[in-house]
Amino acid sequence: MKFIKLLPVLAFLFLGSCDDQKKERGDMNDAQEAEVRDPSAANSQWIDAWNRNNPQELDTLTADDAMLYMEGEAMNKDSITAWYTNAAPMMKNLKTNPEVKYSNKEIAYEAGTYSHSIKADSLNTTYEGSYTLIWKRVENDWKLQVLNIAGRDELSSPDETEE
Repeated sequence: MKFIKLLPVLAFLFLGSCDDQKKERGDMNDAQEAEVRDPSAANSQWIDAWNRNNPQELDTLTADDAMLYMEGEAMNKDSITAWYTNAAPMMKNLKTNPEVKYSNKEIAYEAGTYSHSIKADSLNTTYEGSYTLIWKRVENDWKLQVLNIAGRDELSSPDETEE
């Protein structure tokens, strides 16, 4: 949840860098703008690829300079690719519950909670936590730039005392 509080700052930083990219790229005409899909479509494609256990498609939706933050640990693109390859085939039924969404022509983000299960889990345990996906526009499509995942903290029992 601490990361969610930082979203406005991150969005501001990305928006500032987007202005520089726009100047370099020049203004696009309306026909070119119409060809760019909505960022929510890229987000839906990512979740669908996850549920189909397709790490190659997940990788194509991820920017080359993307960062994954897993429980506060930063991982680069190579680590993300390895995570897709190892984690996607084990997990099933990823469900996201977006709580915050924003998009403009250059950046989009979604933050909320998630749940999923594991294929070989005979107890059918549901794993939950929070996520943030930050997408950036790359040419005429969207690429995942930042993925932040935090599992839900286990609640301590009322009998436990602090030392």
